[in-house]
Amino acid sequence: MAGDTRDSNQPSPRGPPPGATEPPEHVKTPKVYEVFHSPPQNANALPEGSGLNTAGGRERPPALADAVKTIKLEDFKKVHMYPCVRESLLMGIGGGFGIGGIRALWGAPIPKAANWAVGTFVFASFANYEFCLYRRRLEKAHMKRAVEIMDRKKAEKEAAAQAKREERRRLKEEADRKAEEANKKSWKFW
Repeated sequence: MAGDTRDSNQPSPRGPPPGATEPPEHVKTPKVYEVFHSPPQNANALPEGSGLNTAGGRERPPALADAVKTIKLEDFKKVHMYPCVRESLLMGIGGGFGIGGIRALWGAPIPKAANWAVGTFVFASFANYEFCLYRRRLEKAHMKRAVEIMDRKKAEKEAAAQAKREERRRLKEEADRKAEEANKKSWKFW
């Protein structure tokens, strides 16, 4: 029979039955961030990179080679996505090209003009990057202040509206009470 519910070929429900003490499968498997940031095996051990050595020895200070090992090719592929980098590099390229070209036109030797171009590129890029970050910090501070002002004004409007509602409610109750008193005085038992 097609509609028979007693058929034993039915797949079992997914997960443990209700009331089971074992957690479901998706809870037992670690997530990506848990794999990378797993707790130390020993509860008393300090995390790596804390700079302290509990064995009494001294750790060597980080070297330039250690820093170079952390650089990946993906970092350079995504450098244009960081804030202010694209504009700063374009400004540096333009400034370097302009100053190097002007120095070459004024009769400076090509290597000297190229040195000026590279120096201008580095200086203009760095200066524009720092200025852009400064503007971003200012903009962030102004946005934070604007949000605070808007929140304060919203709270003030809400308080004023609440006060008006309370006043209307009080006046209505007072008017109802006066009307009720007037009705009691005018009504007489025969």
